[in-house]
Amino acid sequence: MNKKRFVACTLVLVCMLIWTDTSQVMAANMRSFIEAVRRKASVVYVGSVKEVHLLTRTKFDIKARAVVSVSAVARGPVTKPPEAVVEYSSYDDKTPILAGGPQYQLRPGITVVIFADSFKSTVPPGYLLQGSREELLQRIETIRDSLSQMSPDQLKLQEINEEDRHIQLALYEKLRTYLRAP
Repeated sequence: MNKKRFVACTLVLVCMLIWTDTSQVMAANMRSFIEAVRRKASVVYVGSVKEVHLLTRTKFDIKARAVVSVSAVARGPVTKPPEAVVEYSSYDDKTPILAGGPQYQLRPGITVVIFADSFKSTVPPGYLLQGSREELLQRIETIRDSLSQMSPDQLKLQEINEEDRHIQLALYEKLRTYLRAP
């Protein structure tokens, strides 16, 4: 009987270990660490979509490229380039939106806030915000307020520390200033 109990306990323990590991992987896949991702972006800018080009289309995805007129740089080089190029995933009536994937429908004239590695890059998940200036201002304020209210445990979950929080809050203040300007 002890041997059966040992085997049962071992199986339960193995299942718990597997379940714990899977939950950590699922959390990472659900972009739990988005603030850390935004913190690591070496370039953050506000701009207006100037033109959009279709690159490739498959049954499941559209790859597109947008040229963005850069109006302000919140993080990055001191000199603002006139334009940036962003490659991204999109969808339309023929190619439906993917479940769980960040896809965008950028159109000329729409305002964007982009967190990226450079002014010529693809946009990883959660790096692009789009909408009117008012909508973007509201979203940035929501992100800022959420970050300012995070507990130390929540910061840890977001893979940032107190210093990162202050850096990001200053970044969001810059973005608010840029989005309020006419």
